[in-house]
Amino acid sequence: MSKEWLSRAQRYCLDGHIGLAIQHLEQAVAQGEECPEICKELARLSLAINEVRAFSNWCHEAIRLSPADAEPHLMIGRFLSASARWTEALESLREASRLEFAGAAMRSETESLLRNAEREYAAWARNRGNSNLG
Repeated sequence: MSKEWLSRAQRYCLDGHIGLAIQHLEQAVAQGEECPEICKELARLSLAINEVRAFSNWCHEAIRLSPADAEPHLMIGRFLSASARWTEALESLREASRLEFAGAAMRSETESLLRNAEREYAAWARNRGNSNLG
């Protein structure tokens, strides 16, 4: 049943109606059709309209529904990396790297983002330490 909800939401998006897609998927949740896929799609759509709090809430709901799914952790890690929030990004990406991936591309992206976040965090920590010396 979730595929029907997701398919219709995708059609709304293709027609440029992201708000309708979100409303449609939220209706699915209200009718008891909540599942990790719908939550992850709501997270993606929320981020597309810069609703960061909703993005985070839907990712965490997907995690609650499917704790072994790496994708919501990757989604959060991707956002935090783009926002240069390295400590939090590392936490999300490390958790994602321990979980199940839907495919090799997702694992590869996680590993790449994790390496980059580790480098950026180390650079930030060095710079922070140097600024405390003066």
